[in-house]
Amino acid sequence: MALPVHLQETAEWASQTFELRIPGHVSYETLQQLLAERLKTLINTDFQQFVFLLYRIDVSEKKVQAIISEANAAQAEPYNDIAALIIERQLQKIATRAHFRQQPPEDDEEKW
Repeated sequence: MALPVHLQETAEWASQTFELRIPGHVSYETLQQLLAERLKTLINTDFQQFVFLLYRIDVSEKKVQAIISEANAAQAEPYNDIAALIIERQLQKIATRAHFRQQPPEDDEEKW
């Protein structure tokens, strides 16, 4: 997988949000694995906190439900897929903010 431009910022965000220890330069796969392990613990010990974090992160509830349904049907664990969904959502948010971030005007005039 190609290295997303904002992966390091996403890793820092995940470290703070999910209380993870993440190495300085992390690959997408490593970040996904670390986050999946944390999600497994969170889902099994504090499901309410898990749901709260998904809401706060603004992850699609329908997508999460679909991942969980597919995992249940296949008798697999959904943690890696949910972690990927969270990472992708955070990368989207960071990219959107960067795109719409405006430089301050050079003088007091508003520029169109």
